[in-house]
Amino acid sequence: MMRRLLIVTVMSLMLAGAGMARDVADLFGTEPGNIFMLLPRTVRLDMVDYYRSGQTVAASNNMGGDSQFAALDSVYLKLVASDARVVEMRMLVNKRDTVVMVIETVRTPVPDSRITYWDAQWRQINAARWFTMPTIDDFMTRKMPADLRADLEAAAPFPLVELTLAGDRHDRVVARNGLKQFLTPVDYKRYAPYMTDSLTYQFNGYKLKRVKP
Repeated sequence: MMRRLLIVTVMSLMLAGAGMARDVADLFGTEPGNIFMLLPRTVRLDMVDYYRSGQTVAASNNMGGDSQFAALDSVYLKLVASDARVVEMRMLVNKRDTVVMVIETVRTPVPDSRITYWDAQWRQINAARWFTMPTIDDFMTRKMPADLRADLEAAAPFPLVELTLAGDRHDRVVARNGLKQFLTPVDYKRYAPYMTDSLTYQFNGYKLKRVKP
């Protein structure tokens, strides 16, 4: 236990001094508990060790449930934090700076995501600088009649949007709306012909820019 705490402390000091991280596992290990509040740092380090040795081991979290890696490489990780929550992290490096983008998705039961940006010392950065969360309007086509558009905005007053990282290099973010799960099949059928199922965004530095179909 003391060895683990020493490693974490040394890692934190090294990252704070350099403003950099060697890989996303460094960031996972030094996150102060704003995102991985149910997983103590020593447990996180054990999870990384097991995964890198070829063992995908579920770790017990502080709520008595299981947390498990779904993916981990040098710049990306996906953690099934609980039955209701998934976390994806993407490390972004530009010159001498490191930024980490975090997508947290909860099942409400319809999946709903939020995106945050942090520096290597886990100080939060204003996400609006680099990404604007899509609204339900962004998924509507221009051909949708005005009265139907108004009906949909009343039927779904708050957007439920799932974000996931995609691509071989995890360099894209795909946004999907949850209307099909939120509405009844009869209601959704009215809007489906005028809806786009997903939107794709591409990294341009730290910024996510929408890819036109």
